[in-house]
Amino acid sequence: MISNKQTVSSYVVMLDGGSLETLELTAAQAEGFECLTCKTQHTTESGAFQPVGRIPSIGTVFQCLKCAGGAR
Repeated sequence: MISNKQTVSSYVVMLDGGSLETLELTAAQAEGFECLTCKTQHTTESGAFQPVGRIPSIGTVFQCLKCAGGAR
Protein backbone atom coordinates (compact mmCIF):
# COMPACT_ATOMS: atom_id res chain seq x y z
CA MET A 1 0.00 0.00 0.00
CA ILE A 2 2.76 2.49 0.89
CA SER A 3 4.65 1.71 -2.33
CA ASN A 4 1.68 3.11 -4.28
CA LYS A 5 1.93 6.43 -2.40
CA GLN A 6 5.46 7.55 -3.35
CA THR A 7 4.47 10.22 -5.88
CA VAL A 8 5.84 13.59 -4.75
CA SER A 9 3.67 16.70 -4.85
CA SER A 10 3.58 20.13 -3.24
CA TYR A 11 1.36 20.44 -0.17
CA VAL A 12 0.54 23.46 1.99
CA VAL A 13 1.05 22.27 5.56
CA MET A 14 -0.26 24.12 8.61
CA LEU A 15 2.48 23.37 11.12
CA ASP A 16 1.87 23.34 14.85
CA GLY A 17 2.41 26.91 15.91
CA GLY A 18 0.29 28.25 13.06
CA SER A 19 2.81 28.79 10.25
CA LEU A 20 2.02 27.64 6.72
CA GLU A 21 4.74 26.01 4.64
CA THR A 22 4.67 24.54 1.17
CA LEU A 23 6.51 21.22 1.30
CA GLU A 24 7.38 18.59 -1.29
CA LEU A 25 5.98 15.39 0.21
CA THR A 26 5.09 11.92 -0.93
CA ALA A 27 1.42 11.01 -0.74
CA ALA A 28 2.35 8.63 2.11
CA GLN A 29 3.86 11.51 4.12
CA ALA A 30 0.89 13.79 3.39
CA GLU A 31 -1.56 11.10 4.52
CA GLY A 32 0.33 10.37 7.76
CA PHE A 33 1.79 6.98 6.83
CA GLU A 34 5.43 8.14 6.88
CA CYS A 35 7.59 10.51 8.92
CA LEU A 36 7.57 14.02 7.48
CA THR A 37 11.39 14.11 7.61
CA CYS A 38 12.95 10.65 7.19
CA LYS A 39 10.05 8.75 5.55
CA THR A 40 10.09 5.98 8.18
CA GLN A 41 6.78 4.15 7.95
CA HIS A 42 4.39 4.80 10.80
CA THR A 43 3.89 1.31 12.23
CA THR A 44 3.71 -0.16 15.71
CA GLU A 45 7.26 -1.51 15.23
CA SER A 46 8.77 1.81 14.08
CA GLY A 47 8.36 3.55 17.42
CA ALA A 48 6.40 6.59 18.45
CA PHE A 49 5.30 9.33 16.07
CA GLN A 50 3.98 12.73 17.03
CA PRO A 51 1.68 15.02 15.09
CA VAL A 52 3.45 18.15 13.80
CA GLY A 53 0.80 19.71 11.59
CA ARG A 54 -2.14 19.32 9.25
CA ILE A 55 -2.86 19.45 5.58
CA PRO A 56 -6.40 20.80 5.23
CA SER A 57 -8.76 18.27 3.62
CA ILE A 58 -6.14 15.49 3.83
CA GLY A 59 -5.21 15.01 7.49
CA THR A 60 -2.46 15.11 10.08
CA VAL A 61 1.26 14.88 9.27
CA PHE A 62 3.69 13.24 11.68
CA GLN A 63 7.36 13.00 12.58
CA CYS A 64 9.00 10.07 14.32
CA LEU A 65 10.41 10.98 17.73
CA LYS A 66 13.95 10.61 16.34
CA CYS A 67 13.28 13.47 13.90
CA ALA A 68 11.05 15.61 16.12
CA GLY A 69 12.67 18.98 16.53
CA GLY A 70 15.05 18.37 13.61
CA ALA A 71 15.19 20.11 10.25
CA ARG A 72 12.22 19.58 7.99
